[in-house]
Formats: sequence, C-alpha cells, structure tokens
Amino acid sequence: METAIATKVVDFAFNSMAGKLEKMLEEEAVLLAGVEEDVRYIVDELRSITSFLTVMSTRQNLDAQLQNWVQEVREVAYDAEDSIDEFDCRLRSTPYNDLGVKGIFKRFLHNIKSLKARHGIASEFKKLKVQIEEIRKRHDRYSHLYEADTGMAECSDPRIIGQFIEEAQLVGIKQSRDKIIGWVMDQNCPELTAISLVGFGGLGKTTLAKTVYDDLIIVGGHFQYRAWIVVSQNYSIIELLKKIIRQISVEEKRIRDVYGCQDRTVDTEQLLNKMDKSQLVETVRGHLHEKRYLIAFDDVWRTEAWENLSIALPPGKEGSRVIVTTRNDEVANYSCSRNRQFIFKVYPLSSELSWELFRRKVFDAPDYSCPPELDNVGREIVQKCSGIPLAIVTVGGLLASKSDKKFEEWKDFGNYFRSEIQTNNRLLKINQILLLSYNDLPYHLKPCFLFLGIFPEDYEIGRKRLMRRWIAEGIVSGLGGFPAEKVAERCFNELVSRSLVQPSEFNDNGKVKSCRVHDMMLEVIISISNKVNFAVLLNEHTTNLPQHQKIRRLSWHGGSSGLSTNTDLSHLRSFTAFGSDGRDVPVPLKDYRKQRLLRAIELEGSFNLSDHLHPKSFSKLFLLKYLSLRDSGISTLPDSIGDLQNLQFLDIRGTYIEELPNSIVKLQKLVYLLGGLIVHKFTREYPNMYEEVPKYAYAGNSNPYETYREPYLFNFINYQSMSEYDKFTIDVSTSSVKLKFPKGIRELNGLRKLGMTYADDEQLLQEIGELVKLEKLAICFGEDDQVSGVLEGIRVLLSKLSGSLRSLTISHAKYGDLKRALDGVDSPPLLLCKLQIHANLGGLPAWFASLKQVVKITLYFTRLQLQDLQVLRNLHKLVHLVLGFRSFDNAAENLVFDRGGFTHLKFLEIQSNGVIFEEGALQSLEILKMSYFAHGYSVDGIDHLRGLKEVHIYNSTQGIVQMVENILSCHSNHPKCYSDACSIM
Repeated sequence: METAIATKVVDFAFNSMAGKLEKMLEEEAVLLAGVEEDVRYIVDELRSITSFLTVMSTRQNLDAQLQNWVQEVREVAYDAEDSIDEFDCRLRSTPYNDLGVKGIFKRFLHNIKSLKARHGIASEFKKLKVQIEEIRKRHDRYSHLYEADTGMAECSDPRIIGQFIEEAQLVGIKQSRDKIIGWVMDQNCPELTAISLVGFGGLGKTTLAKTVYDDLIIVGGHFQYRAWIVVSQNYSIIELLKKIIRQISVEEKRIRDVYGCQDRTVDTEQLLNKMDKSQLVETVRGHLHEKRYLIAFDDVWRTEAWENLSIALPPGKEGSRVIVTTRNDEVANYSCSRNRQFIFKVYPLSSELSWELFRRKVFDAPDYSCPPELDNVGREIVQKCSGIPLAIVTVGGLLASKSDKKFEEWKDFGNYFRSEIQTNNRLLKINQILLLSYNDLPYHLKPCFLFLGIFPEDYEIGRKRLMRRWIAEGIVSGLGGFPAEKVAERCFNELVSRSLVQPSEFNDNGKVKSCRVHDMMLEVIISISNKVNFAVLLNEHTTNLPQHQKIRRLSWHGGSSGLSTNTDLSHLRSFTAFGSDGRDVPVPLKDYRKQRLLRAIELEGSFNLSDHLHPKSFSKLFLLKYLSLRDSGISTLPDSIGDLQNLQFLDIRGTYIEELPNSIVKLQKLVYLLGGLIVHKFTREYPNMYEEVPKYAYAGNSNPYETYREPYLFNFINYQSMSEYDKFTIDVSTSSVKLKFPKGIRELNGLRKLGMTYADDEQLLQEIGELVKLEKLAICFGEDDQVSGVLEGIRVLLSKLSGSLRSLTISHAKYGDLKRALDGVDSPPLLLCKLQIHANLGGLPAWFASLKQVVKITLYFTRLQLQDLQVLRNLHKLVHLVLGFRSFDNAAENLVFDRGGFTHLKFLEIQSNGVIFEEGALQSLEILKMSYFAHGYSVDGIDHLRGLKEVHIYNSTQGIVQMVENILSCHSNHPKCYSDACSIM
C-alpha cells in the first residue's frame, strides 16, 4: 500500500520534471555541447523506472528496500526539477533595454552570468546522470526479483463490515431507511428507477442500503428477483454479470439456449465461464424481462461501471428498482440522470447520534449507560471520530474489548488518537476504507489532494486560493490547449465529485466557493504526506522536523519548538503560515534569502509579521509565483519585490500598505494584484454628545485585521430603549485606505485582476485603461481628488475595458459627480457579471438596464429613486442583490417587489428600508437578509415568498424580529430564522 502511494507521487514528480527537460531539449541552443545527450539519457531512464513502479503499485506488502528506493527516485526527480527551474530563471532573466554604455556593460555581465549558468547546469546534469545510473542498477535487481511474482497478496476487504451490522448498532438510520424504502415502493414511479446513495467512505452507505435491501417489506415478495452485487474499484464486468445470474437463479435452459450448447456433460457453471459479455447480458435481460426486480450495486466508483452494468437491465415489470452506493457524485448523477430526486446524500452523524452509537458498541444493554467518570473523555474520543460510523464502531469495539474501562487509559487513547489510528492493527480498517478513495485517484489528482493537508483542521479553504496555489507550485499546469486555471478548476470539481472535500459555500453562479476536508480524511492525507515527504506541518505538537529528508513544503500552524536557526530550509518550495491566533512567525521563516527554490509564500493572517521582513528577502526568489501577505499587518513592501520576475499573484489586502514601490512595474508576469480596502465611517449623534467611529471589521468580530471583504454597518448595542434610538441620527461616508501606484503600471500588461486601486490622477486611469486583459477592477476615489480629471478618466477607462471587464467595484466619497461620468461612458462594460458601487448616484445610468450578464449587484449610499428598482427587476440573470445602507434615497418609502420581476433572484439583502413583497413576487428567492430595521419600518408579504429557506435579521428591534418569526412559523416552506444577540431593544 505504501509503495503504491509513493509510486503515484513519484509519477507526478517525474512527469513534471520530464516536461521541463523535454522543453529544454527543444530549445537546445541554450545548452552546452554534450548536455543534450545527458538529458535524453535521464529522461529515458526515468521513464523506464516509472513504468516499473506503475506495475509495482498494484502489488501489496512490498519490502522496505523497495520503498526506500522509491523514495530515492522521487527525491532525484524533485532535485532535477529544482535545478532546471533555477537554471531557466537565471538564463531568462529580464534583459536590459538601455542602449547606452551602461546598458551595454550590463548586457555583457548578463551574458557572462548566463555562460556560468550553462556550465552550472551541465555540471548538475553530470551528477544527476551518475545518480540515475546507480538507481538503474538497483532497478534491474528489483525488476529481476519481482518479475516472476505476478500474484496479488490476499487481503481482507474492510468494506465487508458494512453488510453485517447488528440491529442494536443501527443508530440514526431509521428515518433515512424509511425514506429510501418509500422511493423503492413508490407506485407513482412505475418505470425502472435507480436510487443512488452517495457520500465519502465510512459513512455507512452500504449499511443503509443493506438495511433497505433486507427489510421485510422488500423481502416479502414485492420483488420477484433480488441481487446484491459488490462492484468495487477493480471490477470485472464478466464476473459481475455472472454473479447477477447466480443470484437471480437463471434457469439452466436459458443459459444453454443463449450459449447454444445442449451437451449435458457441460454443467451450467462451465457454460457461464465460456460466455462472453454479450451472451451474459442477453441471459440477464432475458430472465428479468417483464419481471419486477431489485438489484443493488454496492461501491460503484466510476460511470463506466454503471454504463457496463445498466445495459444488462431491461425495463422489467412496473416498479423495478436499482440501488447504487457510491463515493462519486458523478456516478450518482449519471445513474439517476432520468430522475435526480432519487439521489440520497449520506452525511456524518450528529454529535448526539455519534455518542449513542458509541455507547451501544461499548456498554451493555439494555440502557448502554456510560459511567460518569468516562462521560467527558468518551465524548472527546467520539468527537475525534467526526461522525463517521465506521470510525465510531471500530474505536468503540477496541475500547469495549478492554476488560477494565479506566479513565487514564481512555484519556491516553484520546490524547494519542492520531497515532492509534495509524499504528493499532485493530483500527487499520478505518484508514483502509478512506485510502481506497485516494488510491482510486488518477496520478494528476493525487498531489492536488495531498496539498489539502497543509491546511489546519476544520479550515475553510477557498476554491480560487487553492487553485492558484496548485498552479504556482506546478502541481497543475496547462494541458492540451486548456489554460492552467481551467485544468485546476476541473481538478477541484473532481475532488468535490469524489466526496474527498465537502463544499461549505457556493457563489452566485452555483460554483463551490469554499470547501472543508473531513477531519478523518485529513488524518489520512497527513499520514500519506509524511510517508512520501510531500509536506511538513509545524505546530505546538511538533517536537522535531525530519532530519534525513529535504523539507519541500512547510505549513506553520503555530509553535516553533521543532525549528531552529540551523534547520535546513534551502529546498523549500512553499511556506504557508496560519497565524490567525496572533502568534508570531518564527524568525527563520521571515527571511527568505537562503530559500531560493520557493514558489509560494503565504503569510495570510500573520498579524505580528509587521515589518520584520528583511529588505532583501525577495531578491533571490527567482522562482516565486505566489505571494500573499493578506491581513498580515505589514505596512511597506521592500524594493526587492521587483526582482520576482516570475511572480503571478500578489495579495496585500487588509495590510497597511498605502504605496507600492516603483519596482512593482518590473513584474511582467503579474496576473493578480489585490490590495486596499473600503472603509465606512459612521457618525452617531446624540442629544448631548458627538462621536465618530471608524468601522473596519466584520460585525461582531474583535479581530482588527479580519476585515475588508464586505462593508458592514456599526453594531448597535447597549441602547437602553427605542426612545433613545429615535433621538440620534446616523451619518455615513465612504473612504478608503489609499493604495497608490507608481507610474508605469501600463507595463503590467498581463494583469487580469486589480484592486483596490486608489486613483488620484487622470494619468493612472489612462494607464489602467491600457490593461486590455483586465477582467476584475476595484477602484476608489477620495474627497480631495481632482474631480473633473478623475471622472473623465473613469469614463474613458470603462469604455476602453468594456470588452474585458467582468467584475467592477467603484467607491467614490465625493457625492453627486460619479453619475455624470457613468452616464457619459461611450461603450459601457455590458459583459459585467458582478458590480459594486459605494457612491452617491442619485439614479442608475441608462446602460444599467442592458447588463444582461450580471449575477450580483451590491449598492451602498447610492441614494437611488424608487423607479430605479424597476430597472433592477428586469435583469433576468441577477441572482444576488445587496441593497445596503442608503442605497435608496428615502428610507421612509417602502421598497415594493411585485410579481414577475427578479425571476432568478436567490439572495436579497436589505438595510434600513421598509419592504413589501406582493403576491407572486420573488418566487426563486431562498435567502433574505434584513438589518437595521427599526420601529416604523414595514416588513410585509414574507409569506408570499414561496421558495424561501432562510431569513437573517441583524441589528433590528426585538419587535421586528418577533414579527418575522411569527410570520415564518406559518410559512408553507418552514424557513429557518436567524437573528443576532445584539438586537436593538
């Protein structure tokens, strides 16, 4: 198993390196004489070795020597890739364009350095060739040793446990079982119907399906034939068809007729073994014709398996059913393509059901009571099982087998849970079940999956962030004409489809916006990662780092006891810090001058980083593609940022950086440049006092750096009565942290996303207008800017970028002027999908009615008129609408949503405005958010919102909250209601 895991990682490492070597051969002019021969030798030999490893990956229990050899091959592949990348960067560093004497001298020095680099790579390849020759010799020995061994070691299938569960251990399954039985017996669905149970390994899909299959209602004669077929990963369609034939008891005559053999000396089993696929399919179909049958296909991994099996299933008699269990959403969707309503998602157990299942496994009937002294520690152990029934039952069985149930023993087990899962033979089946999903991944997805192990437990992982990291580290690259971003998105979607990650949030287009990795799956990832030296985690529990392995990826979760100034980090490819608890990044991880192989640095949330970065930290990072300092508290970027010639992604949002160094314009490969923020200032005026409160953070969030993603209004708390609320007024203005750009930004002609840019002169806007690939732009203006020139600049800019812009954010503190500029845009950006405006418009520009692609609009302080709502209602692709503070001029007037408009709107947020929903309005609306609703504000017609699922009420009077809750209690769709704890009293 371990060799199979390691082999796949080697396969990835080699393919990455081989591609670069072959590209180097195509451009052989850069190589010195003799090097080409060495490179070709290395490619050919490693390709042969990898083919051997692919064969070995199917074997079980190979010896430690072979495992060590695999490790050595992988390290050689990584070292070779590092050498190639560093050589390539040095050789292709930006040439000097100065035509003067100084320029000629610099080009002369560059050529000398290039020659030195060529000699360096030649020397490296000579050394590498020697290493490969030694590996080849050892390969020949292993090849000879294993060539005669074609058998597979026999091993038990841990999935069998799901088919034999005692009734007493069936916890939380009754409701699900009854629902699926209802589908199976549904007389309103007479045609042959597939029912799919989908979820990741260990959740009890097989157990649930088996309880349905064996239920008395099913067994009691409703179906004329039944079959339970375990498919698994390495299935044979021929063998599966034979199993179906045996279980449905096909008569001997039919088998003989199909095969065309009446010789009685040949028995039925011999005939089955002689049949080909088409004959077996004909036999099954003929026997089930016009019969009512139930067939369960357990553990289907691929759509091809369903495709091959389903052709053997005739329509049958009315009410025939097929049950499919799978880990793959794609299989579930494919098998239920005629009727998706019969897909049943299986989820982890709740904490209480998990505890009940554990008690039933550990303690005695009839009440399965747990001794008080073991209650807390027992619940802690169950929590670590993360709701996975397989883990709970297996761990419970181990603890139940111990004669003395002692607190100390259980406490130790909980403290060393991860180690127990990895080393205790009686718990290995948990990992075996989960590892099946990993082993089924194609080689290109395995490193994508292992990369998830750098994130902390229960961490919400952004899809875009993950994809960009994959690309930066070379885990994903362009393929067959598809850009790297598209390939990365496909990889992400496949991990979701295979239930290896769980979606936690969706965007307005229905795509997964963020995901989580289940705790038990994360344990498997970390275990594999440690074995193949994919990544190293550094936390408070880390006492030492690998001494004999090169650290290539380091993820810091706090703590540094295992790290010293002497730790060798020279082979580091990426460093990721998760410092959201305010702990300081260790000193060795703040200076990157010796870590020249870094491709990615992510210090997001490392608040205490401040300005501890060495001024020359980035001067030698030729390979760096990804740099995120988001929410790090840093206030300046060193000039050495301009040396990052391969940098593609720079994120400085949520920092105190107000000005970019001049060297930023040297970053010719930069694609994403994200920074700055919008700040709303709230002035509260009381009868006897005046105070100004700048609001930076999320409502209710005490972290001063966790900010800048959406503007939230001030949390109204500590108000003793509504009468006081009536006395004060609120004045709101918009400003921003100024992120100024140097001249020359037009040189960054590869930029696709730019924001938040502070535009203080017309020249900057002219330069931005020349960035013709720009897809996302966030731009802000202050009160003191040269208004006429800047507004003319924004008018011209939007016209120039009308063909590329898909997302636009504009913040303008100077009231009353932006509308004129927007009205004058010659060629409006009509391809916009997302639009945010934080400025006084007084009304919508005419071209807003033509935004036929827009899916999300956010408006703050726009002071629109009621008739503008009619423009918005006719944007038929609009899914998400935020009508923020003072988005409409007169808060005393109700916003009326009538029948027929906003046909696809699913999410609506309204602040400080009365609202009326007429009958037939917003039939697609699922989530309604209301905030700052006070005494006198109307909230009418919520009961007309037939599709409503959730209502959120924040910072509103208790009377409003109570009124909405009363309405929802009678709503036909029974929406959930959420309200904050600091409502205005």
